Amino acid sequence: MTYKTILVSLNEIGRLSQVVAAASELGRSMGAHISGLYVIPAVQVYPSVGFEAAPQVFEGNRTFFKDNAAKVREAFEVAMKRDGLNSDFHAIDARTPLIADEVIASGRSADAILVSATNPDEVTGVERDFVEQVIMGAGRPVIILPAKGEVKLLLSDIVVGWDGGREAARAAFDALPLLKAAKTVRIVRADPQKDPSLRGAVPGADLAETLARHGVKSETQGFPTEGYDAGQALMRCADDCGAGLIVMGAYGHSRLTEFIFGGATRFVLTRLNRPVLMSH
Repeated sequence: MTYKTILVSLNEIGRLSQVVAAASELGRSMGAHISGLYVIPAVQVYPSVGFEAAPQVFEGNRTFFKDNAAKVREAFEVAMKRDGLNSDFHAIDARTPLIADEVIASGRSADAILVSATNPDEVTGVERDFVEQVIMGAGRPVIILPAKGEVKLLLSDIVVGWDGGREAARAAFDALPLLKAAKTVRIVRADPQKDPSLRGAVPGADLAETLARHGVKSETQGFPTEGYDAGQALMRCADDCGAGLIVMGAYGHSRLTEFIFGGATRFVLTRLNRPVLMSH
């Protein structure tokens, strides 16, 4: 089992070099086909307000992404050719102003989706909840790169957040191709001492046993939160062991037009300092 098709979202232009480099790393490690997706969103139409007779039309995002299409395509194709990877590039003229809609639709037929987080301190043209929409809507594992810094996708050391829940199980097995390729895999359970059912047991041993049948050698450990959020504790563990990737479930649900995420998921998404694979 491995990833054979990886969809890469290329609309975070300020993070283009990091995203393309991560795509190349995945392509080389997995022997995967890399499909670059660049979305040119439709114009944003706002309804008329007050005495205005006509709706307001905003074309700024569409113009911005049209103007940068050639640059993005060249950067992607040059990198793929340099690294000898099978790839294709698609520039989609979107039906809606939401870039996430097209990424979700295209990503559902891929093994995994690679995106960059959106920097809340900058106006990038990508919707602020882009990552949340893709995680909740695609039904595929989503690898998210931090919005800032020169962090690279390093797949040799991986931390797996585990609590025995549905989302954690989905993420662990969605990440199986990466776990099989890693040198070190740590299964981490936050505050196992607080769960009476785990007394006298090794936290994460059940998952480790199953992964071992797939050829994955893993270590298990409990990690005390010491008053921190569980997501913060998981990130501290990744910091301590120098992990290049965190694997975790995305706990959340939608309510009208917003997504309500659990504390650990929300913490990691808003303070991302290394790549993370999330599944819902």
